[in-house]
Amino acid sequence: MFEKFTEKAIEIVKSAQKYAIEYNHEKIYPEHLLIAILNDSNSLIVKTLLIHKIEIDGLKKEIEELLNTRAVIKPVETVCFSDSSKDIFIRTLDIAKLLGSSYVKAEHLFLAIWDYPKLELTKVLKEKNIDVDKLKTMFYSIFSATKSKRLKHPENIEKRRRIDRNESITELIEKSDSSKIFDRAIAKLSTSNYEILGTEQIMQSILEDENLDVVRTLKEFGVTAETFSNKLKEFSSRQAEYNDKQIIFTPNALQIIMNAFDIVRESGNASIMPEHIILGLLKSKKGIAYNILKELNVNDYLLEERVLQPIEKQKNETLYIMRLAKQEARRIGNNVVGSELILLGIVLEANSIAAEVLRDLGVIVKDAREIIQELIGVNEDWSTNEITFSQRAKLILEDAWNIAKSQNKTKTTADDLLFAICNQPDSVAMKALSKLGVDVLEIRQGLKNKLEAGRI
Repeated sequence: MFEKFTEKAIEIVKSAQKYAIEYNHEKIYPEHLLIAILNDSNSLIVKTLLIHKIEIDGLKKEIEELLNTRAVIKPVETVCFSDSSKDIFIRTLDIAKLLGSSYVKAEHLFLAIWDYPKLELTKVLKEKNIDVDKLKTMFYSIFSATKSKRLKHPENIEKRRRIDRNESITELIEKSDSSKIFDRAIAKLSTSNYEILGTEQIMQSILEDENLDVVRTLKEFGVTAETFSNKLKEFSSRQAEYNDKQIIFTPNALQIIMNAFDIVRESGNASIMPEHIILGLLKSKKGIAYNILKELNVNDYLLEERVLQPIEKQKNETLYIMRLAKQEARRIGNNVVGSELILLGIVLEANSIAAEVLRDLGVIVKDAREIIQELIGVNEDWSTNEITFSQRAKLILEDAWNIAKSQNKTKTTADDLLFAICNQPDSVAMKALSKLGVDVLEIRQGLKNKLEAGRI
């Protein structure tokens, strides 16, 4: 469901979760979501309410008074969604579609809450002589009038080169930090009457290693080797594992591995870890293992947030550069990170060897930004914050990962990314560097000189 939410909409859901814990509630209610929305004083929603003389602080106070009646005595550490919140999320998808949007934005979430017939706040507002129905009609009119054109990125027309499944998957797994997990998963095939590895064997093998941090996290969500195995017994068919053909992995098992590899590269790791597999499973939203998580009432986004924490604590150069690149994408109203924004991320990071090389060649943030904006444009109308990578950017991440692996490094670094950019002469990043008067040979030589000097 949440895969169609923009990052801003997801942040609202996460904020609602925090408010629920602060208020000592065991569930996330629509009112928590509404408070999270109203806390953005610069939003069109808040500005519209103010125009119609609805005082925001007073409105939030009314919501808090309603919520106070639902507090429990014992401290709350984790929360789940209430049935009313789930209803609202479903309605939100319909509203986004009705208003012609491919993604769910904060405005759509607000409309779903405001239009929810069981919302207690509606009664309070009507008692204050606020015309809720009139406001609803007006909000639909305003939000349907704010449609915007998506800025097309020049690198998205390229075809993405994928890992050859038959040739590379096995080798990559054998050299990963998760090799023991796959060994155990394959061993389980002899006792399951199956010959093809599925998501359920992979998940069982992860859960059997109680020393893993990710296993302890899953336990907090009620997912243990025992609960998972008990649920697995209820599945008499492997239908959920197949699309239309059989290979060494079930299609969905292969998909979670491919997802995990994408996450590995974007986070700057050079080896796949159990955390990456779990994140790949959550991203795929398919298969027996995922269905069991749903049966155990696991919240995807709360689990994803917890699993990501140890990865983000690694302070990896590549992960930081990717964050900077995404920030730049939002700044210019673009929802695509291309090769040029990875380059700008390297320049902004400033402390790496790659940044030093570019600085020595006269590449500074101000000039790089101007050239990049000239090449890809600025889109002031495009409002969604859903950030994706261009096909060329994905190639660069894959190439950087391969460079790091060839040098037996545990992480990809900024110099790996810059070498990978240099290997893409037709990329927007290289066009930007050319306009800045920088030659690819100068970059490569500069990187080699500084890397060799660092080894002395």
